[in-house]
Amino acid sequence: MELFDRVLSINDLDAVIDLLSFELERPVIVESSDYTLLAYNSHYIQHFDEANQQTIFTKKWTLPIYETFIDAGVVNKLKTYERPFVVEAMPDIGLNTRIVVSAKHEGRIMGYIWIQQMEESLPVEGFNFLYDISFHIGKLIYDIQKSKLKQEEKEDQFYQNIFNRLYKSASDLEWGAKEFGVKLPEHFAVAAVELITKDDKLLYDLQQIAQTSLQLEDKLHHVLTKDDILLIVLGGKRADAPIEALAREVIQRIRDYVKDKETSVMSGVGGIYQNPLDLLKSANQAKEVIHASRLTHRPVSLYYKDLHVYRYLQAIADKNDELGYESEHLKKIRKLDPNDKKELLKTLEIYLLHNCKIKPTAAALFVHPNTVNYRINQINEALQLDLTDVLQRFQLLLDLMTRGRVEK
Repeated sequence: MELFDRVLSINDLDAVIDLLSFELERPVIVESSDYTLLAYNSHYIQHFDEANQQTIFTKKWTLPIYETFIDAGVVNKLKTYERPFVVEAMPDIGLNTRIVVSAKHEGRIMGYIWIQQMEESLPVEGFNFLYDISFHIGKLIYDIQKSKLKQEEKEDQFYQNIFNRLYKSASDLEWGAKEFGVKLPEHFAVAAVELITKDDKLLYDLQQIAQTSLQLEDKLHHVLTKDDILLIVLGGKRADAPIEALAREVIQRIRDYVKDKETSVMSGVGGIYQNPLDLLKSANQAKEVIHASRLTHRPVSLYYKDLHVYRYLQAIADKNDELGYESEHLKKIRKLDPNDKKELLKTLEIYLLHNCKIKPTAAALFVHPNTVNYRINQINEALQLDLTDVLQRFQLLLDLMTRGRVEK
């Protein structure tokens, strides 16, 4: 049986790549359309170039590889070239010369097949062979992704059940995890991301970015949307797993993406827990960070554990609404502020947060200390404040922190 027929007779991607690598006597790598590693093999392990080794370790293109391929036009060729083409060696990223072709199924690019050139170059008929088998490999990638999608849908339903409070006990939840085939993390936290302006398509894109960033190979993470909020379950196998650092990294990637779209997001990260029933608690804590940010109209700590007094601001604001309370001090300060710029209010809040020290306040506001001194003197003359009184300072700070609702 010829090699082409042997390849077509195999319906396991790993087995196909093993066969190709053995017969062609060179490294073969298959990646998905988002450049995630799917399968790889080499007739001789030492034949893997440095770029191959990095990809195998990270499961995806590294940033230097991605940027170099963009600049060299490789990414554009991957999306537009029908036939196999040569990517010349790029020593800066440890890449030896390779041949690459897209793997398609029903006209859609499912991934890419990379064959590393060796001392003996692949003959012309090898290029034709690679093109001919690319459609079979495209079908295998499609089957893998279809199966993965079904499992992801099951996992999504399981987590939706948790956030909809369908599991009342640990045994209920364990039963649900078994039913849906979900591996529960030993330690976890939930991050929440909300767009400033509702945009369903952009929210979907953010979900894909989060999923790609987390890879999801170990099944300890999950990303879903609920009530127009992106919820990211971040899991770890150990108590010291870098869950918070991972949350910050994923959220930063999301922020960078939406910045290019000329919009922004609000985000927060809940506490780290072990009991899966606390997933909802962690999610609510993450949302509380968003509520605090929305209420104050200023950045707050990303992590709920560092939210401090901000976690009570919503309850205080609700109580103020119930009693019809509005600070007389803030009313007077607004009248002093020209053109409604709110500079005096902002300066006073930052001044109080910096323990009534001029220089740190000026640094935080990016203004000269004399400017801060002038503004504080204006306020003092009009209000006759006693900022040595701890209770008066605290009440004034709370009024400033919760003023967002009044200023809408």
